[in-house]
Amino acid sequence: MTTPRTGSEPFETPRPPETPRPPVRASARGRGAARFFRTRRKVPAAIMAIILLAIGVLTAIETISALFGHPAKIVPYSQVADLARAATWQDNAVMACAGALGIIGLVLLLIGLAPGRPRLVPLRSGDPDMIIGMPRRMLARVLGAVAGQVDGVRRVRAKVRGRRVTVHAGSDLRDMSALRDRVEAAVDDELAKLAPVGRYTVRTKVSGPR
Repeated sequence: MTTPRTGSEPFETPRPPETPRPPVRASARGRGAARFFRTRRKVPAAIMAIILLAIGVLTAIETISALFGHPAKIVPYSQVADLARAATWQDNAVMACAGALGIIGLVLLLIGLAPGRPRLVPLRSGDPDMIIGMPRRMLARVLGAVAGQVDGVRRVRAKVRGRRVTVHAGSDLRDMSALRDRVEAAVDDELAKLAPVGRYTVRTKVSGPR
């Protein structure tokens, strides 16, 4: 049976079907966040910049002074040239210097290519395009405060190194195994709420009364 429509009833316009949103790749977003929060190797870059600046200044001084007819001779070029003419590739000193220079170049290349240690821990937020950074010490304090709220815990200390969270808890109870499980579960739950990028492991150590 069909109910007739009266003029007082509002007319509902059909809604167009909603276009499903494409899924967001959390793994790709996590790798991008990890790269964003890594350090830029400022100290090695500054050291190499100072060395190159000193070499450039020395070269400029020697070149300008030679053009004016009064070479500074800070570097003994004649002695270096005599040594270079007398030395051969079979000499131990030449091979040692070449090996040392090759090792230094390889180390500098690895320093430039290897990612630095991030100072902030990237945390996911409700917005898939926004990542929040938290200092490691603050994250350790938050996790330590959560562990300190577990019944039976009298003192607690937490550390975050790399992707490992270490919690040292002290208690006056005798059953350390059950307390260790409760502390570890509380820390795991807090990590799940904070949602850091990457997987963090929790290691709990519980000590009895002193």
